Amino acid sequence: MTDDPLTYTVKLKRGDDTQKCKVTAPDIETLTERVDAVREKMADWAGDYRQIQPDDSPRVADDQSELGEIEA
Repeated sequence: MTDDPLTYTVKLKRGDDTQKCKVTAPDIETLTERVDAVREKMADWAGDYRQIQPDDSPRVADDQSELGEIEA
């Protein structure tokens, strides 16, 4: 635990995924600087996460993954 008297939680939600970051500081100026840095980093991460899309392609059985004859 920290002895810093000020605490701020930054939360980012995308779909069902949530990221939280707790920022602490001894004074408001330091807290503001740290929160700004965390927001900037989380914005970078959010950009990365936007690139990750769920695979919506239909799933097939392993034995059907290639063309060819299959048993019924």
